[in-house]
Formats: sequence, C-alpha cells, structure tokens
Amino acid sequence: MRFLSPTEIQQLAEAIHPRFRALVLTGAYTGARFGELAALRVDDFDREAHHIQILRTLSEVNGHLHFGEPKTRAARRRVTLPSWLTATLTAHLDELPSESEGLIFPAPGGGALRRSFRKRYWKPAIVDSVGEPMRFHDLRHSHVALLIEQGTHPAVIAGRLGHTSVKTVLDVYGHLYDGLDRKAAEGLEAPWLMPSSGRDISRGRPKGIELERR
Repeated sequence: MRFLSPTEIQQLAEAIHPRFRALVLTGAYTGARFGELAALRVDDFDREAHHIQILRTLSEVNGHLHFGEPKTRAARRRVTLPSWLTATLTAHLDELPSESEGLIFPAPGGGALRRSFRKRYWKPAIVDSVGEPMRFHDLRHSHVALLIEQGTHPAVIAGRLGHTSVKTVLDVYGHLYDGLDRKAAEGLEAPWLMPSSGRDISRGRPKGIELERR
C-alpha cells in the first residue's frame, strides 16, 4: 500500500490529462474503487446534498465490460463529499461532452472507461508526478490515511469504504493508528491546570461526594 499526502494528490491530479483530474480527486477524497467511479452516473451525484451514491460497479473481463451491483449490501452506499469536491465535480460535469452517455467519468470518445486508461493516462501521470509504484487503488488507501490522521472514527471509515465490519479497517490499516495513542494522551490536561470545576484535586473526587464504603 502507498499513501499519498494532500500535496502529492494535488501533484498527481495536475499531471494527469485534465479530463481525469476530477476522477483522481474523487478517488482520493471518497475512497471509491476504480470500478465504482467508472460506473458512476450523473444521477448518482447530488450537488445540493454533497454526496455521491455507489449503486453499481464496472468490471472488464476478456475485453467485455459489465455493469453489476456491488458485492455486498454495505458496498451500496452514500459517500459525503467535501464542499470543494462538489464544486470540482460540478465544473467537471459542465464540461462533459455530449457523448458521455450519462456517465460522470466516461472514456474519451464516449462509453465506459477500460483498462487501457491505466496505460494511456494513469502511468504517464504517475511518472510525471509522484513516481512508481502507484496503483489507482492506492488512492483508496490514501483516503483512509487522511481520515485516520484527522481522528475519524473507524466506523465512519468503514462506512465510507463500504466495508461490512470495522474489524476490516483495523486489520488492514491498524498500523496507521500507531502514535495516535500518544497524541491522545498528550491531549489530556493535568487536572490542576484546568479551570476550577468543583473538584477536590487533592482527594481525587468532586467536593461534597462521599464514596460508598464496601
């Protein structure tokens, strides 16, 4: 797994063909998979509510494209967008050509994106920006890393990724929580440094409260 910083994400988005800048940013700031993004339709984007709905996924087998439902109920999900990403997607849609066929991220010339996207657009942009190795799926990993760094609850992360269990998040990304315990501990002020709250610090309990003898 590779985790890009916000600066590196921006560098990659600027290096790729302008048509796919919004695709890169949406992948990094929603955690959606490539197949989920490639299957997104204009109706799946609610600019007023600032979210996208993951209702289907796109796969390519032996050169044939197939739109199907997500594998699990949890994978069918609604992902909230930061306001700036809503604006980015709105501008992207305003510039879409008529042959988009209702897809948010269509292939050049129309139709759905194929695996050739990686060779034609993705890899050249990687070489020109953040360098190899870097898979599209690493944008999903980067999204999780950004959420963990800002203290997002694992249950929220699991929901955004479409996982059925918080345990999956902890099993895959548990190492990213290293150091957060120290950060949390350092954030606990010494009681004698806090404003008076009616507590008897010397005795370790609020004034006027007697402990039950057992």
